[in-house]
Amino acid sequence: MDLNFKKLKELFRDKSRDNLYQNLLNIGINCELSPRGVNEEKLFNPWYRRSLGVIKINSNYSIKYINIIKQNGGKNNPPRWWYYFAIPDLQIIPIDKSIEIKSNRKKSAPLVGRVKSIEWEHNSNSKELSEIFTNNQDINSLSMELGNIKVQSLHDNFSGFSIELEFALRKKKLSINHWESLNKISKLCINNYL
Repeated sequence: MDLNFKKLKELFRDKSRDNLYQNLLNIGINCELSPRGVNEEKLFNPWYRRSLGVIKINSNYSIKYINIIKQNGGKNNPPRWWYYFAIPDLQIIPIDKSIEIKSNRKKSAPLVGRVKSIEWEHNSNSKELSEIFTNNQDINSLSMELGNIKVQSLHDNFSGFSIELEFALRKKKLSINHWESLNKISKLCINNYL
C-alpha cells in the first residue's frame, strides 16, 4: 500500500521544476536539480507560496540558480508560478540604491490581443538601465514571447540581482535565445553597479 501511495503522490506532484530542468538540458545548459531544503529555496518565498525546488546552473553564466515558486489556486483564482533567475554578486547594494525594473506588455486588445509593444517601468535608481532595456531588441523580444519580466536587486540574506518571470512552462519553453537574453540582462545589472 505504501508503494501505491508513493506512485500516486508522484503522479500528482507538480513537475514544473523537472520540466524546466529538462528544457535547459535540451538547449545545452549544464545544470542539476539541487536537493530539497537548500537555502536558495527561500528566495522570494513568502509563507503563502511554496518553492518547488532549485535548479543549479553549472555553466559559465552569471545566472547561478533558478528558484521555482508556486502559489496554489483557490476558488476564484488559478494557480500561479514564478521563476526567479538568481544572479549572486559579492557587492552589497544599499537599499537606497536598489533597482527595480518591470516590463509592461501593451496589447492590441485587453486580455486576448497580441502584444504590440513593451514599456519598461523603473524606480528612480533604474532609469539608465531601463533605457538600455528599451533599446535592446533581444530583451524586448524576451518579454514579448514569454511574459512580463521584473528585474530587481537583492538585499539582506541574498546579495545580487534576480530576474522574475511569471508564466506556465507547460505552454512555453525557453530557447537558447531566451537564455542568452536572460544572461544579457544579468550582465547589464552587474555592469551597472561596477
